[in-house]
Amino acid sequence: MSDTMHVNGTVPPRSPHRPHTDGDRAATPQSRHGIQVTRELVHRPFADDILVTSWHRLDDAHFSLTAQWPHDHGYFTPHRGRHHLILTGETIRQAGLLLCHAELGVPLGHHFILGDLVYTTHPEHLAVGSGPTLLTIDVVCGRMRMRAGTLARGRFDMTIRKAGRIVATGHSDVTVTGPRGYQLLRGDRLTARHTPGALPAPVTPRLTGSAKGRDVLLSPAGRPDRWLLRIAPGHPAVVNPANDHIPGMVLLDAAQQAARVLTTPDAFVPYAFGTDFRRYAEHGTPCVIEARRVPSALPSTTTVQVTGLQDGDPVFVSILTALDPRG
Repeated sequence: MSDTMHVNGTVPPRSPHRPHTDGDRAATPQSRHGIQVTRELVHRPFADDILVTSWHRLDDAHFSLTAQWPHDHGYFTPHRGRHHLILTGETIRQAGLLLCHAELGVPLGHHFILGDLVYTTHPEHLAVGSGPTLLTIDVVCGRMRMRAGTLARGRFDMTIRKAGRIVATGHSDVTVTGPRGYQLLRGDRLTARHTPGALPAPVTPRLTGSAKGRDVLLSPAGRPDRWLLRIAPGHPAVVNPANDHIPGMVLLDAAQQAARVLTTPDAFVPYAFGTDFRRYAEHGTPCVIEARRVPSALPSTTTVQVTGLQDGDPVFVSILTALDPRG
């Protein structure tokens, strides 16, 4: 699963799904060098979606970062007073991309192929306050393979804290390729883009934990454990016009929505989320999302496996685990 972005210009645009506030101006992302954390460095099309705010190198393999989670984001809406599950995964993704570009020699315009993204949260520390949640992130870089001073492959292990308490731990594995290698890899798919078309009816938003119907990524497919992926045209949080494939974070969000629908939406609050990306999710090809309960490794928990398929082949496999309400 590649994470790709091409943006022209240097002034980050404002996202249409969040209002401007004085708090936004006070929280302008800055690095320790006074260099702004721009949308290019974290591969987001809008400045309001930047979560990582600064970074500091400790040594060649250890870094300290800061981040903030919004309390009023138009898409990553809180659930039962807690931050949206996908914010943790998006924070890990952004932190890794920032370090690759700012500290590990990866030029802008290179492409990232995400192998897996795994994290465990501590729900009791995910409460949403009246303003942004300020975080620190400890990053350990491992299994690094450098080529001519540029990261070619590596793993980022992260510990995310709020006021000194661990909010989440996780890791991501990435492979980096240059424009020429990516062109050879993608071939004719390199110019593919999300094409607006007739949008199928959504699953009831309440069942997926979505704030609005256009945020629902699932459409009924005739079975209680199967759906079709649906993406609202021009959705600012999930559609990046530059992407030649469906972004991985969209697939993660579709997975957590499917897990909620399969179980009990209000009671299934995953604390552990692991995804293995098998291949690219292509534009223009129906993506089937299937979910099923699987045995849990721990007592008093419920585990759901979600698989995305195109042309019958797996695109990704996610495993989500939640504490049973009365466990």
